Amino acid sequence: MKNLLILLIVASHAVCAQRYEVLFTKQVKNNDNIYSINQEGSLKQITNHPRKDSSPMMSPDGTMMVFTSERKGWWKIWRMNLESGEFKQLTDAGSAEYSPSWSPDGDHIVFVSSRNGGSEIFTMTKDGNNIKQLSTGGNNTMPSWASDDRIYYSSQINGVYQIMSIKPDGSDLSQLTAGKGDKLMPQRSPDNSAMLYYGNLHGNMEIYTMELTSGKTTRLTNDPLMDIRPKWSPDGSLIVFERGNKRNDQQIYLMNADGSGQRALTKSGYNYAPSFVVIAD
Repeated sequence: MKNLLILLIVASHAVCAQRYEVLFTKQVKNNDNIYSINQEGSLKQITNHPRKDSSPMMSPDGTMMVFTSERKGWWKIWRMNLESGEFKQLTDAGSAEYSPSWSPDGDHIVFVSSRNGGSEIFTMTKDGNNIKQLSTGGNNTMPSWASDDRIYYSSQINGVYQIMSIKPDGSDLSQLTAGKGDKLMPQRSPDNSAMLYYGNLHGNMEIYTMELTSGKTTRLTNDPLMDIRPKWSPDGSLIVFERGNKRNDQQIYLMNADGSGQRALTKSGYNYAPSFVVIAD
């Protein structure tokens, strides 16, 4: 296990452009654990626990991984130190808590919790302290913390999920989208030119980008299966996502930022919640 952790740390600092590893969750015999996979399909198992571990996100400096787990009760936010192999539970409310994402400086984490009723966006320090609620309304989910130091998330408004933006102190809330079709898991591009998300504007769940200056929307995928939960590579050249039926065939895919070059990293089983290993400069 120690050698695996060392390999992951080295990879997070040494992988050159276009050669990223992907973190994801793999379900084996109804048990979920966290793995990494490279572009040649080589797997490494990172966690091995009888309770479910899911939704991994590497810290900006590549030394820690935040994830959700059922190690103690319903879904909670946990952190793994990749250098020492130590685990730390960060949240402990009576409700499910999930969808963690790092701040650009690695000092804070944004996540979803229903600890105060409804599904809301919260922030905390990387040690689980100073928990603060940002959203209100009860149907808010899938946050990300962008390099412009704003938090983006999906909020259900009049029955449709729209993209919202808010400052980390809870001020300057704004709605970025309107109209038909859910828009889920918004991710601002590394160059701050576009928003990546998935939604059902055309019926099936597909992946889209929206230019932030013009508002122009581009559909990147068009497949009979559901394409969901996309994330940018650190340089914005690649997108990782899931394609499947959410039952017995759920695979991790890569594609170029314009939607071309779609290829499967995993070939069988139930695989989900991918993210790139973040590379520190």
